[in-house]
Amino acid sequence: MTLRRYDPLRDLLTLQERMNRLFEESLARLDGPGPEYAHFSPAADVFETPDQFVVEMELPGVSEEDVEIVADERRLFVRGVRRQIEGLRPDGFHRVERAYGAFNRHFEFPAAIDPEQVHATFEDGVLRVELPRAGRGEGA
Repeated sequence: MTLRRYDPLRDLLTLQERMNRLFEESLARLDGPGPEYAHFSPAADVFETPDQFVVEMELPGVSEEDVEIVADERRLFVRGVRRQIEGLRPDGFHRVERAYGAFNRHFEFPAAIDPEQVHATFEDGVLRVELPRAGRGEGA
């Protein structure tokens, strides 16, 4: 059995992030009449291993060329855009449930990372970013 210390601050931050996503998604639908005006916030999982932090983000329908990744000592920024199918007009849609447009996510980590050693892969619509902890390189 694994014991985990209760951290009320972590719960509050999780709640705040969920509320922010809820408002972003709700307000984005009011931006304009068609799907080309919607913005979205892709779902992500963030976890850690003894040597690194890992972020996995769902980006179906997003091209690898349309994603930008920037990292500093404690943060990761992922920006990009999901483009609408070319040639389709908004009046040609019968139903629009997926959001299109720009997205911008950022993640802060509780320990320093080595931004020079960040490694990203993009496979089956999932972006995986591995962020090694600072000071854990060769010989550490």
